[in-house]
Amino acid sequence: MSAEPSPPGFPRSTWDLFRVQLSNWRWSWPQMVLTGMLAPVVTLGALGTFARGSGEVATGYVLTGSMTMALLFETQNKVAANFAFLRHTGAFDFYASLPVRREALVLASVAAFGLLALPALVLTAVLGVLVLDVRLSVSPLVVPAAVLAVLPFAGLGAWIGSRSRALEEASSVSLAVTLVLVALGPVTIPPELLPDWLVLVGRLNPATYASSLLRHSLLGPVGAGALVDVGVLVGFAVLVWLLTRRHVRWRDA
Repeated sequence: MSAEPSPPGFPRSTWDLFRVQLSNWRWSWPQMVLTGMLAPVVTLGALGTFARGSGEVATGYVLTGSMTMALLFETQNKVAANFAFLRHTGAFDFYASLPVRREALVLASVAAFGLLALPALVLTAVLGVLVLDVRLSVSPLVVPAAVLAVLPFAGLGAWIGSRSRALEEASSVSLAVTLVLVALGPVTIPPELLPDWLVLVGRLNPATYASSLLRHSLLGPVGAGALVDVGVLVGFAVLVWLLTRRHVRWRDA
């Protein structure tokens, strides 16, 4: 008798689930990418009109804040809707019946939606340079910085989706959270132009640190402040993914 095939390893199962996630959006991804670009580009144009006369610091905040908004729209909102769909259609139970680990599904989802966020992120950056006349000083750390900026928002979206009672609720709550995160603290506006209480509240906002890390990696210099940004983003990502893990039913290990 021939031996039964062994289950796929973690890298192979992650790759397969990554392809499954992308295939689910094969017909609608152009519209999804287009809608994800609108809010950051409109924000860039609106705030950039006032920031151009306020110096390079202000325009730098508008650029990286708009890029952070692009990440929020394209990762947090889409992951929230996807996890709500997986939960309420019983897809989590289906995936749990396969010889794959829960972590493979999570990693595949983050990678798929992170990839779909790239067009909006790149377009926002290019338009920002052209419209705001920002002079870039790109660090080799820009790619790791973008990945670190994605993780906490994808985790927050997964937590919202895993807790929501319906797909519509997940989309609405995630959109509201996105708008709040962009507005709280020095994300798109320098702290000097904000009231002290809003700057203080912004210290609890992961979008503040994501925007700051992008600013360090795109405009320079990369100093000790970037390490603080990395630490906060990693800590927030670990927290939200641990919370999400409790609400994603899986088979017993």
